[in-house]
Order: sequence, then C-alpha cells, then structure tokens
Amino acid sequence: MFLYNFGIQAFQLGLKLASPFNPKAKLWIQGRRNWEENLKLKVASLNLENAVWFHCASLGEFEQGRPVIENLKKENPHQKIVLTFFSPSGFEIQKNYPYADLVTYLPSDTPFNSKLFLSILKPKLAVFVKYEFWLNYLFELDKKQIPTFLISTVIKKHQSFFKWYGGNFRKALKTYKTIYTQDDYSIQLLKTLKINSGVLAGDTRFDRVLKICSAPKQINEISNFAKDSFVIVAGSSWKEDEDFLIEAYLKLKDKHSNLKLIIAPHEIDKKNIDRLKNLLHKNNLPFHLFSDNSAAYNESILVVNAIGFLSSIYQYGTVAFIGGGFTNGIHNILEPTVYGLPVLFGPNYKKFNEAFEVIELKVGVSVNNVDELTMQLSKWLDNKKQLDETSKAAKQYVANNSGATQKIAEDLLKYIR
Repeated sequence: MFLYNFGIQAFQLGLKLASPFNPKAKLWIQGRRNWEENLKLKVASLNLENAVWFHCASLGEFEQGRPVIENLKKENPHQKIVLTFFSPSGFEIQKNYPYADLVTYLPSDTPFNSKLFLSILKPKLAVFVKYEFWLNYLFELDKKQIPTFLISTVIKKHQSFFKWYGGNFRKALKTYKTIYTQDDYSIQLLKTLKINSGVLAGDTRFDRVLKICSAPKQINEISNFAKDSFVIVAGSSWKEDEDFLIEAYLKLKDKHSNLKLIIAPHEIDKKNIDRLKNLLHKNNLPFHLFSDNSAAYNESILVVNAIGFLSSIYQYGTVAFIGGGFTNGIHNILEPTVYGLPVLFGPNYKKFNEAFEVIELKVGVSVNNVDELTMQLSKWLDNKKQLDETSKAAKQYVANNSGATQKIAEDLLKYIR
C-alpha cells in the first residue's frame, strides 16, 4: 500500500501545482477545501446518517448510476442518497441533481481521509460505479462491515488485478458484496481470481437511454431543420472527428441535396467553437449556431454550441457519428441507437463492449479514414431499405439489453428496507 498511497499524494500535489494554470485542476482542489467541516454540517443539518452512498468518477459513470438512484428513490422516497464525484466535469454538471440529498466531491483516497469520511457519513451501504477501485475507502468500508457494491462494471484482462503487482487490488475486489457486471466474460475472469461475487446484470445505461427516449425534449427549430432530410448528427466530436466529417460531407453534398449535418462538439468553449467556425468558413460551408435561436435554420449545417441537448437532438437524426474514436476513446453509442440511428466511429473503441456489439449486429461501423467514412455514408444514402433495416436493428438492440436497473435495485432494496 505504500506505493499506492505515495501515488495518491503525488497526484494530489501535482494537481495543486497545476491548479493556477489548469481550470479543471483548480476546481478539483477548490472543491475539496474544508471538506470535513462541510460534510459534518451537511450530515447534521440534512440527517444524512444511514444514507446510501453512490460514488461515480465522472459524468459517464453517473449516467450508469443514475437509473439505480432514481429507482431506489421511487421505491423508497424517504431514503437519503449521498452522491460523490471524483471529477469536476461530473460534479459541476450534476451538483444540483434532485434525486440526491447531497452531491459533493470525494476526498482523495488517503488512509486518513477514508476513515474520517466514513466516520462522519456512516452510510448504510455504498455503491461504486463501473471502474472505481479506491483501495483505502474499500478496505475501510470492509472493516466497518458496510455492504459495498460495484455496478455496471466490466473486468478486463489488462487491469491491475491480473498483474504481479495487483495484490491489493485483488483484495479490494473481494471487499465488494456483489459485483454486477455488464457481461459474462467479466464473471469468468473474476472466477480466475477466486472471486464468486460476480452477477450478470447488464449495463444500466440501456435503461437510462430508453427513459430519455420515452420523453425527449422537443426542439421545434431542429425538427424543422431536419424535416425530409438525411441528417448526420456528430455527437461529442473532437477536432479530428470534425476534419474527417467535413471532408466526407464535401464529397457527398453535391450528389445528395437533402444531406444535412448537425455538429455537437465535446467542448463548447469560445476557443473551440471559433476553431470549428473557421474550419467551416475555410471550406466555404455556410452554417448556423444553435445559439442563434433562429426560427428557421436555412443552411445545411448546424453547430450546437450548448450543453444538455445532444441526447434529445439524436431523435432528429438519420445516422450518428460518435466523437472520440480518433482521439482517446468514443463517447456514448447508446444515446443515438435508442432512436434507431446507425452509428459510425473511429478506430479507438476497444474499451467499449457496446461498440463490438453494434459492429457484430451491423448497426455500427468503425472507420479508419475519410474514404471509409464517405463510402459507408454513401451506402446508407443510396439504399433506404438497408438503412431502415439497420435502424430497426438498432432500436431492437437497446430494447433487448434493458433491465439491469431493476435487477440491481431490487437487490439493493433488500439492504435498505
């Protein structure tokens, strides 16, 4: 544990040194200042002892934990919920999440912090989402005999548990009362470690996107923009994605007059939006900004420079291009597939089970360059029958994989009631 604890301290020191220059590092440090006093005050004033504690790394993990939180609240409205985040990107967006009685940062995982945090909060049980393996917290929870669960996880052979130096991580895995996995292979890997607490539940994100799809935001301006058109929605796109997509669009637009493009960048700060605007201007492509609030978007390209709309914008698309596949990993595939959109993405998808699944079902296609992207878009543009069949298969894929939330929540409720 010495090296682990040293690494935690070094990481924290690095963030402190970076905080004057890095906005996210600054939020990370500021958000944890005086955490002990603030937590004591909140626990006392909100009567949070015996709460159910959920911890998520960031926004993506929150979307997996969220359906379970909301199900528990629905079944037991008086149960207190405490939600912690590691990352500012999760906390800042969800700090007013209405289904949690307290949303806060998780103090860094030192032996002192973990003991103090749990002695103040005294949770009834703890739920960690996907890849959260904070050793000091897990060992302290185990010592205090607080039932602890891991949900929507995927165990992979390259993880620390299977390395020669992974002894403490293997011990940490054994502290979970139940490990709810997304796939059966994870359970088999756990068994090689002599851990039999794995339960196949599936991915709660399927339930989340189905709920969003059942009552999406209606955006009349985009509905009119998309009417009678073949609309590509680029979701959470990065520069590399946009470069390829614009080039493919230029190759296709003259032949296909009904082709339209909605670009929702992952970063919407002024610098990034200005870069994207310059790219479009450079290629002589007129466009609208979503913030223009125009009654009618007459051009064929729309740039979404606002957050909180993407999951609903997908309902107006024909196909989706998922960002991140040419950088550090693809974003959410399920948000568009629930509406029946076939999905395209770059080659960096290996960490995501759903990417392999949609490729196998021919609902998704990985492309390595602009030529492959252009070719696949052409196939769907020219073959409406194939496009319709793929759309139906996309919807069915999500429906077939729903139900994880109910299974997990029913089990957790046994420890709450």
